[in-house]
Amino acid sequence: MYCPNCLNAPLSHEKNNTKVIDFSCSACAHGFQLKSQSKPLGKKVVDGAFAPMIDSMKRNKSPDFFFMEYDSIEMLVVNLILIPRFFITPAIIEKRKPLGENARRAGWVGCNIVFSKLPEEARISVVREETPLEPEVVQKKYKALDFLDSKNYLDRGWVSDVMYFIRKIGKTQFCLSDIYWFESELKELHPGNLHIRDKIRQQLQVLRDRGILRFQGKGRYTLLD
Repeated sequence: MYCPNCLNAPLSHEKNNTKVIDFSCSACAHGFQLKSQSKPLGKKVVDGAFAPMIDSMKRNKSPDFFFMEYDSIEMLVVNLILIPRFFITPAIIEKRKPLGENARRAGWVGCNIVFSKLPEEARISVVREETPLEPEVVQKKYKALDFLDSKNYLDRGWVSDVMYFIRKIGKTQFCLSDIYWFESELKELHPGNLHIRDKIRQQLQVLRDRGILRFQGKGRYTLLD
């Protein structure tokens, strides 16, 4: 596998039991974690320990994620999806219950990555239905939103969450009232913020400045391809 950030190939294996990271790029030092399964990817994917994941996210050290669906009989990669590290936010990390007292690692706390809460732009196909996409296409999609990499995890969370709810509206042209409809859900995700609508408008401006949205005037927006 090549690095989606710089296209250097191949990625290097990390040592066994390295926390959070499975592979790394020798050219740009990006880290990657691979989650794989033989069944189709669902709404959430089981990940590793909760505390290291949250710690890496808060320190802006989250890895990029690959989610792989494979055919174990034909020995084929069916689908491979890249989730850029700058979309790893509190909204998609779900804490699991501690393991019971009779478990080998009693008290250990894992987490799930809630795949269904990611905006469409965060799910970049590398292999789709057994067909690899061109590396340059994957890199272009990765780079389109890598400005988020420079933000702290809370700011990244706001942009990602607003993008998710824009997609949930279900149309390419929408107005402020459409996105305000999700105000209560955003308040649940960001309980410390008392000015949800102001924050929504701020994120719409960020997405406009980055060429993701076009402002049409009078509170109307178009989601660009």
